[in-house]
Amino acid sequence: MKKLFVLLIIFCLAACSNQSVFLSGSSKHWEGQYSANIEGNREDGTFIFGYKNANKNTNFKNLQVIIENSSGKSERKEEDHKGATIRISHACSGCAVIDASEPMKVTIKWNDKNEEIFYLKKK
Repeated sequence: MKKLFVLLIIFCLAACSNQSVFLSGSSKHWEGQYSANIEGNREDGTFIFGYKNANKNTNFKNLQVIIENSSGKSERKEEDHKGATIRISHACSGCAVIDASEPMKVTIKWNDKNEEIFYLKKK
């Protein structure tokens, strides 16, 4: 009986350390979101950014996405991006996971002349 009780407590503690995070935000031309599963010091997530004024021929020259948060900064550059959606996977183990209470700053630059800044945060 004691072993069953101990196993039940361990299972509950392990389940309680898992966390799901969802952040979202938008600007005039872009909307974005970040969803992740965090378990201890492991984080697995995906950023999805979408261009609001898209059509079937949407593509971008010199696309740059910069994401800044309390754990650091990441950047993605593409000379020629076809489509209105940008997906960026994020995974780390043994890292400083994000603090979901702090907004993430997103800067998107495209076509050598456009730039917008917005924040992903909990709603």
